[in-house]
Amino acid sequence: MGNENSLREQKILSYTGFAAKANKIVYGKRGLRNYIRSFQRKKVILIPKDTGSRVKLDVIKHCQIFDVPYIELNYTKSDLAKTLGKQNISVVGITDENIIEGILKTIQ
Repeated sequence: MGNENSLREQKILSYTGFAAKANKIVYGKRGLRNYIRSFQRKKVILIPKDTGSRVKLDVIKHCQIFDVPYIELNYTKSDLAKTLGKQNISVVGITDENIIEGILKTIQ
């Protein structure tokens, strides 16, 4: 069962890499809040396991208020940042609806 979860998370990171190459990633406090509140139909937020508790609680609270799905990953912030080709990324949103659909199918 643990191996299955690991494969799912690797798929999610792959989708995230595609989104980054297509420039369909949102990050940063202001960017994420605007994204969560936006009128885009499909949304998803990815939260690495070592994200600070204040940031994590704030993002989860906003996701719950605006009914946005979020995924708490077993990967670290540095794993996520490496996938995106960035540094110091703790939470990301994806704006491409096809990639979001793929991620949401992966976790079901």
